[in-house]
Amino acid sequence: MPLVDTATLLKVADRAAYQYGQLITTFTAIRQIGTGYYCETVTLTDDSDVEIPTLAPYKIVDSDLLPGFAARWGTQLPNVIGGMEGHFNMRGPSGAVLQAGGWDGYLTDNNIRVSQYFGDLFFACKGYYMIANNVFSEGNDQFASITLAAGPTVVFTDGVNYGSGDAANPANDVFFAATQLRVVVVTKGANNLDIRLGVKDVNNNPTTIDVTVPAGSAPGTIVPVGTSANRFLDVISAAFVPAGSTGTVGDSITVRNLKERQVVL
Repeated sequence: MPLVDTATLLKVADRAAYQYGQLITTFTAIRQIGTGYYCETVTLTDDSDVEIPTLAPYKIVDSDLLPGFAARWGTQLPNVIGGMEGHFNMRGPSGAVLQAGGWDGYLTDNNIRVSQYFGDLFFACKGYYMIANNVFSEGNDQFASITLAAGPTVVFTDGVNYGSGDAANPANDVFFAATQLRVVVVTKGANNLDIRLGVKDVNNNPTTIDVTVPAGSAPGTIVPVGTSANRFLDVISAAFVPAGSTGTVGDSITVRNLKERQVVL
């Protein structure tokens, strides 16, 4: 009795993630103030016969019109999670379940990750978080900014981090799995810039990785840092690569996450 293959599982997870992402977009749009929240509209009547029966329930709608509630109670998306759990819980010839630990167990055992949108859907449906190490960020997260001042000297400004990588960290939109990094050019002069980034690896151990930002790169140019095998939780420092090119005074770059993949239907 074979366990589901990773390509099939990720196709299922990414489809659900995309659909939940669309719910987030839609609910963000319909929660805008517009011409006024429900509670504001009825309050402006200054009529107790309108306000008394409507104000409390209208405040609930104004504050709780959320995609998680809609996904759990207004769609069949919970079946995507529960159906696969049914597969995981099937027992093979030995009597053991096909996959201990459910979704998290499968992802950990196979060293793969699902989208933040899937993690959020999982929480909405199950009431507890997935493990952060199994969930990649859908954000455009800035780990650091780097500029070159006179000298030249490297000016490093710290940004976000994805936590310690501890298996106990919840996928609560604060902690995430380690990520490949990318440099995004803000301004770039006429010389190459060789930068050594101080980083923390998937186990939260400090290490370094070098990246070259080509001369004359246009604003918005993206330079991947390492490969998809080089994933990090934090950027903690930046320095020139010894004997490398020191760029041009005024160079400015940011270091951001390189999203693991684009979820699709």
